[in-house]
Amino acid sequence: MTKHPPTFGVMTYEAEPWPELTARWAWFERLGLDSLWAGDHVWSSIVDGRPVRPRFDAWLLLAGMAAATTRPTLGPLVSSMPFRSPAMVAKQAVTLDHMSAGRLVLGLGAGGNPADHAACGVPLWDPEERIARFGEYVEIVRGMLSTDAFEYSGTHYRVSGTVRAPAPIQSAPPLTIAAHVPGTLRVAARHADTWSSYGTLFSQMRRGVTLSEQEGVRTTARRAALLDEYAAEEGRDPSTIRRSFLAGFTADRPLASVEAFHDFVGRYREIGVTEFVFLYPGPGGVDPAMFERICTEAMPDLRRS
Repeated sequence: MTKHPPTFGVMTYEAEPWPELTARWAWFERLGLDSLWAGDHVWSSIVDGRPVRPRFDAWLLLAGMAAATTRPTLGPLVSSMPFRSPAMVAKQAVTLDHMSAGRLVLGLGAGGNPADHAACGVPLWDPEERIARFGEYVEIVRGMLSTDAFEYSGTHYRVSGTVRAPAPIQSAPPLTIAAHVPGTLRVAARHADTWSSYGTLFSQMRRGVTLSEQEGVRTTARRAALLDEYAAEEGRDPSTIRRSFLAGFTADRPLASVEAFHDFVGRYREIGVTEFVFLYPGPGGVDPAMFERICTEAMPDLRRS
């Protein structure tokens, strides 16, 4: 498998006061994090009549990250298909690539959260239609980012008269594709520079199911094996697709201590994961002092290993 040095990033979607967020992003950069990500949801849970974990718009949040930092890569993890047309996402991607001086990594996902669909008034497509739509969607976004004039006519999406002007700073902004089931894994095998997973399924989270540390690794390894199989069928070398893991949805608590962090990263590196993204502040919060220790002690050690 192609050797990728490990990289580390954080994802946020909480609507904290803006000065607090910009200060936090600058702190992340000083700590040496490689990537910053914004989660993309519209809904917020309501508990006892009050919103829980209110959220800002992901793309505008990323614009703020671009202004507050100079070095980390930036991107949505992941931009959800039901919210925006593929042409709009391509235009937003070009804009953010310019705002960030070429630091964009474009994350794309098929969506499927019923609360998001309801909030946006978008029908909840059945799995077969969702996967078919996602394949067309990613093909359009990639085509519009890499071709000066692009047209497409599919079953679910059609675009015509599009002109890539201006072009992105990067000749081909890298695509990170979230995929957890065979249909979307096939899309990732065809188009992704990086495949992203989080070791569980949204349907399991809705039922309150939390996979154990071992189950999370086994689930991710099975998906990685399918990705390899599908990439080979597409004529791609599977090792050219980087593997990324979003922590925070299994029983793992990698930010609890330096030792827990080393253990977590080691287990996932064994199955080929080389990009690690952590929720901040995440479920139950994060101790800032411990997080700083992890960033300044553990991460440099692992990058050298």
